[in-house]
Amino acid sequence: MVSYIRGYYTITVEGISVERFLNHIMRNGIKVYNVNKISSTKIEFNLDRENIKEFKNIYRGSNFQVKIKQSTGLPFILIRIYKNKGMWICGIVSLFLLIMTSQFVTDIYIQVPEGIKKEEIRKELYQAGLKPGVYKKNIDRKEIRDHIMLKFDEVAYLSINVKGTNIFVTVTKKAETLKSVDKSNYCNIIANKDGIIEKIIARSGNSVVKKGDIVRKGDVLINGSNNKSIPEVWATTFYELSKSANYEEIVKEKTGNKKNIYTISFYDNKYTIRKNIKYKDYTIENKEYKISLGNYTFPLQLKVSTFYETKDKKVEKDKEKIKENLKEKALKELDYIIPASARIVESKHDYKVNKDMLEYTITVRTSENIAKVYSLSKVEAENMIKNQNTPKEGEEIVPSNPEKRPINDIRNQFENANDKKDDNKNSDL
Repeated sequence: MVSYIRGYYTITVEGISVERFLNHIMRNGIKVYNVNKISSTKIEFNLDRENIKEFKNIYRGSNFQVKIKQSTGLPFILIRIYKNKGMWICGIVSLFLLIMTSQFVTDIYIQVPEGIKKEEIRKELYQAGLKPGVYKKNIDRKEIRDHIMLKFDEVAYLSINVKGTNIFVTVTKKAETLKSVDKSNYCNIIANKDGIIEKIIARSGNSVVKKGDIVRKGDVLINGSNNKSIPEVWATTFYELSKSANYEEIVKEKTGNKKNIYTISFYDNKYTIRKNIKYKDYTIENKEYKISLGNYTFPLQLKVSTFYETKDKKVEKDKEKIKENLKEKALKELDYIIPASARIVESKHDYKVNKDMLEYTITVRTSENIAKVYSLSKVEAENMIKNQNTPKEGEEIVPSNPEKRPINDIRNQFENANDKKDDNKNSDL
């Protein structure tokens, strides 16, 4: 091992009386080892790298044939590496690239419980900046965790662990007791689509819109309604659908010019007799001819490919048929869009021609119930009741305790009148 670290040569010496030459170099203080006698005139031995210069000075001028058979050891490996600059430059560059790539995320593994979609979590993680190729030190775990928990109400916690170039994300789901919210018997009625209010059947709650108001989807229509007595809000709604089609069709018309190409097949080998096809536009028709005898088919086959030159020709379709097809498709699609409870009041049809396109547009005016129930939690219901009972600016607060009511309160006046009547009766008696 020490010789390998220092480096050594394997040397062969050939000549007459090689033993005397070996004794001579040893008397000059040169250490040799692993001496092996190959023949009567040839020996082989190992010599340390540090003694090679003294050895060269001794054998110069002698009649012996000396050869360095092999150079072994760590110094020789380093010399080879140094001489081969391309190799160590590539090694340094590879090491640098390896260190750099280890600082970036390559894969993201997501573990989610039942009821949460992994692809939706992955999509939101990408939007938050956690995706393959991102620099690991730029990952803000708190910001990503807050983003996911804000997007998904059912997520209780998000764990992000970095291991090497991989990111492991573990999603913890909320318990049912934490996720659920106690509902009250109160609700708000909101609009499920845009419309113009026609009439309001407020069986319960306070209406915040009136006939003729224009409302948008999500607007509150009735406050504080009871879930057991759901109001109805009828409004005029509009549906518009457009369909278009090309009324000019481009067909390939043959010019009469054609060329044939023949292909002969024998088992898996094919031989084609080629020709130059200079047609800009063409169609191909293939015909195959086989040789058979009874039920046996010979493995020889001829294929004839005919190239027909063509040119583009515009053909105008029947516009009336196109209109009927577009109208049929549009009405069929509207049947799925318009609710079954809606009443169609009016429909308008319009056809437009734009270049080579025929566009059909249908506009339907309907009357339908746009009420949608938005259930209120107990906390929301309590806040709503408090707001309703809070007097508006300028109104007088009426205490619930009769003794603290104002003197001019109508109920106090009624009680005072009764007391006077009783006093008059007692005086008469």
